[in-house]
Amino acid sequence: MKPTRMRATVVSAVLATVLAAAAAGVGTVQAQAQGQAAVPPADHNCLDPEGTNVNTFLGISERIIGPPACREAFVGEQWVRTFPSWGTAASGDHARYPRGYTPALFNPMDDFLSKFLGVRIVQDIGTAQEKSYTFGPEVIRRIAEFDGLPFAYFGSPPLSSLSAGTHTTTVFMRLSAEHCDGLGRRRAENCLPGGELAYTGDTPVRFFPRNA
Repeated sequence: MKPTRMRATVVSAVLATVLAAAAAGVGTVQAQAQGQAAVPPADHNCLDPEGTNVNTFLGISERIIGPPACREAFVGEQWVRTFPSWGTAASGDHARYPRGYTPALFNPMDDFLSKFLGVRIVQDIGTAQEKSYTFGPEVIRRIAEFDGLPFAYFGSPPLSSLSAGTHTTTVFMRLSAEHCDGLGRRRAENCLPGGELAYTGDTPVRFFPRNA
């Protein structure tokens, strides 16, 4: 499965989007998403742009919400939130880091795993219906190589159904300390800060009644 790599420069832009949506409300985003949404398929097979079955790849039987083609579900069914993978240099032997950064562990992926505390998933952020769910390292569903580089792939535990209509789901990542991927020396592109950071934007999702 081809990874969808979330770099720190994207994370910074995402944070600005999240804050703007919280201030202005998500009504416009929801209205646009509703016009574009399609009734979800009866089966739970989520396919990425390359045609890989994400359910099979991650070992998930529930409905997946996250990839662009997988953002609809039926009311009453549980769902799993997936979000972009995180990749690092293959080993510490040839890792390149920003000035002043020292990894906690020699291999960059081991360093990431040692600092990864989990995620906070927020539904309908900035609205009266906002709810937050916190999960630990169990959201790492698989470590797999792509083009010789290791990637961590994520999926939340099953989440309860949302009401009929359009919602948003936002993922915040939590790290115990700064982590750099070993792929370059630019902090803005190759590092994640310690603490909590916005890892995705407000992803619009839609839930349909069963009779839809």
